[in-house]
Amino acid sequence: MHRAGGYARRVNWLRTITLASVFLAGCAVKPVLRDERPRMTVEQVSARLPEKVKERDGWATDVLAALDEHQQPADPETVCQVVAVIDQESGFQADPAVAGLSKLLRAELDKKVEKLGPLGPPALHELLSGKAPGSKHTFEARLNTVKTERDLDVLFRDILHFYEEKFPAPYKALDLLGALFDASPEDFNPVTTVGSMQVSVRFAEELAGKKRRDVSGVRDELYTRAGGVSYGTARLLGHQAAYAQPLYRFADYNAGVYASRNAALQEQVSKLTGIALAPDGDLLAYDKHAKPLHRDTQSLTAILTFGQKFAPELSERRIRLDVRQEKTVEFEATDTWRAIKRAWAQKMKSDPPYARLPEVTIRSPKMSQDRSTAWFAKNVDLRYQRCLNH
Repeated sequence: MHRAGGYARRVNWLRTITLASVFLAGCAVKPVLRDERPRMTVEQVSARLPEKVKERDGWATDVLAALDEHQQPADPETVCQVVAVIDQESGFQADPAVAGLSKLLRAELDKKVEKLGPLGPPALHELLSGKAPGSKHTFEARLNTVKTERDLDVLFRDILHFYEEKFPAPYKALDLLGALFDASPEDFNPVTTVGSMQVSVRFAEELAGKKRRDVSGVRDELYTRAGGVSYGTARLLGHQAAYAQPLYRFADYNAGVYASRNAALQEQVSKLTGIALAPDGDLLAYDKHAKPLHRDTQSLTAILTFGQKFAPELSERRIRLDVRQEKTVEFEATDTWRAIKRAWAQKMKSDPPYARLPEVTIRSPKMSQDRSTAWFAKNVDLRYQRCLNH
């Protein structure tokens, strides 16, 4: 489960050993070398999994393989972070079932169809009346019986493939479906986070592309135990941050890389300038493809105001260029970052906090009620502590 909209999550592939010095209030972040930490065995990892877990050695093997693949230490602290996210997101199910999934999605569809006027329901019914080749059931019948997110994912992929084959030219029902999900026909699949660690499909596809792997098979790979754990581990641990505790990394997993770090900066800018800001971890606004929008957010406006009041040596252009690095570790080495931290320390007579939990609402068709990133992070942290103290 992940926040709706906002920045599509990406990994900044910086190796722990070769990380360049990054400054937090003048102090460099020191990387931890892998060979300084004890490596856990399959048996040791298996022993730390929740009692309910089946195929314990299989899960333990995949966790260790994922850590090796992404060059992360296989020590208790790191292993338990991965274990905690798996437990929170799926309860160790490679293809997790979602209680009442069919009803939840139907309610979501009906809500969106109402906004399209009297032609909406008939067009939706027409769209769902088709059948995939070789199937005895209509898309609507299948929709009423879906139990897992893969069932739903495959259903929507079948719908798109069916109408692409049957109607090569633009088809009004596909256009309707795009309107229902605020997407083009190619992007209309509502299942955007999948597998045992609920990884963003967009993130996984971007990562596969960087590794020159077949992007077309990413969705199916995410539904395997090994694939879900591998991409989830990359998503969780792939960005270097000086967090004092994993709680903030768990929040980042839900709200986006560096959301916890940036939320602290937003809070500091807000108090320095007197401009109210929602500490959501996004300094800029982004489109669905993670590209910055050409409009000033409240956070960017506040940072520009900060520059005028506290750091006149910073040009507007300099600030704008610096803020565009907000989703990278390099942002911490920018003139804008340093000026904000320095002004806070001088005015508040204390070190500026590096992180805080971002305030983000979690909304998903797979959830019966809204949650928050703080709720998510704290629940994962409880599981992390249980694993660590096992």
